[in-house]
Amino acid sequence: MSASNPSHIPTRDEVVKAAQALVPTLRDRAQETEDLRRLPDETVADLRKAGIHKLFTPKRFGGFEMPWGTHVDVSRILGQGCGSTGWVSSVVFTHTFLFGRFELEAQEEIWGEDPEVIISTGFAGGGMATPTDGGFHVSGRWKFASGVDHAGAMLVGAKLPNSKAAFNDLWIVLKKDDFEILDTWQSEGLKGTGSKDIKVDNAFVPTHRTLDMKTMSDSPPGAKVHDYYLYGVEFHSYFITLLAGPILGAARGAYNEYIDQTMTRVGSMMGETIIDQPAVQVHVAESLTELETADMLIDNLCDRLHTLGMNGQDIDGEFKLRAYRDLVMAGKLAHSSADRLSRMMGVTAQTGRNAVQRLYRDVRTMSTHSALHWEASMQRSGRYAFGLPTGDPKIDGDVKVKQAAE
Repeated sequence: MSASNPSHIPTRDEVVKAAQALVPTLRDRAQETEDLRRLPDETVADLRKAGIHKLFTPKRFGGFEMPWGTHVDVSRILGQGCGSTGWVSSVVFTHTFLFGRFELEAQEEIWGEDPEVIISTGFAGGGMATPTDGGFHVSGRWKFASGVDHAGAMLVGAKLPNSKAAFNDLWIVLKKDDFEILDTWQSEGLKGTGSKDIKVDNAFVPTHRTLDMKTMSDSPPGAKVHDYYLYGVEFHSYFITLLAGPILGAARGAYNEYIDQTMTRVGSMMGETIIDQPAVQVHVAESLTELETADMLIDNLCDRLHTLGMNGQDIDGEFKLRAYRDLVMAGKLAHSSADRLSRMMGVTAQTGRNAVQRLYRDVRTMSTHSALHWEASMQRSGRYAFGLPTGDPKIDGDVKVKQAAE
């Protein structure tokens, strides 16, 4: 398959089947992945062979331009075998849809050097971009750069001197030689994601590898180069769904492992058959229902995002609010399901290298991500329901329009 003229663009079903075929291998490698604190090279090679790093890469550069939601399908499956692999496949490999929004010159530079490139991101922490002739001198330190050991490029956010921006002023593309990886990732869960810090010391970044925040969201230059909607939509409501597949997959993996192990378990004290206990039957059904409900929430959300994108429709404030709410609700259900199953196994799930324990730790760690923060999202929805300002200009603008209409 060449970068500019791929010999075969798989269907969504074909990519999902390729992911499913990897699950037994990922399960076997799960302990090694935790011990390495990054994905094994063999796993990255397997994912690349399946094309999972190209789901949202533009076709112009050898990608598949899959419908939004394919990343959930894939990572929800991979996460059942290994939560860290599910995380990297969604939270890292999908960054190509963001990079596809940059200037064509930047895309030709990065994908021209390596059509198979993996692009990590760094937004926690931060850095400074000082203007100079032809670009910027960039310095800073960014945290939680998942998959960085396998990355050939990075997307980071940076501020300009004397900036008053609450977040960042620029998106910046760093190449491998621009940054140093700091081995800081020691975590309870998602041990294998390699979410380490990176440090940049006065690297020169040309202008074409930068994009200001407003342009990135409202009128990205990549939208003029690629016909597919992914490179032109207001991306935030799309972006937050990258967390959905991994947490749903790891929680489903915990459920599957619990069922498999419990089929032959007997009580440690009395020797009773565990699966005959009514309480166990009820709680297993409860966990399964939570998982299926979470799946429906996310699938409906991604289907709607895909439809809006294909039809060229804007995301209004009310839908943006719903996207937040559905995501965090799904995350809460996934965590509740895995937590219940882990507790039901007692000490059995907490000792040694039990798979239920590992997958639950992955779910719990994912649930701490700021985008899955329960109180912040639900409070925003509650304020909106009462017509109170939420702090999001787009959402609050819709409130004012509704109030004026009334």
